[in-house]
Amino acid sequence: MAVAKVALSFPEPLVKQIDRSAKKAGLSRSAFVRKAVERSLQESAETHLVRTVYRIYTEIGEEDAKLAESFLPLAAETLPGQTKRRRG
Repeated sequence: MAVAKVALSFPEPLVKQIDRSAKKAGLSRSAFVRKAVERSLQESAETHLVRTVYRIYTEIGEEDAKLAESFLPLAAETLPGQTKRRRG
């Protein structure tokens, strides 16, 4: 894989925190930042996917509910042994 060098500017306290965390992980600063960016991008993609799936299932659920409500009166009239109860 080709590698491109990128110059980034971070506040000094953040650089110190990155360096400490990289050292604990046994990584270079560059490897640590690369992994953090990769993880962030992956999580963002997964979050987008989960939101999309949730939206689709919600729409399916709403359509199923509408369909069930549409057929409920018909089912009540056509099922044997079903009588309409009068309120009183």
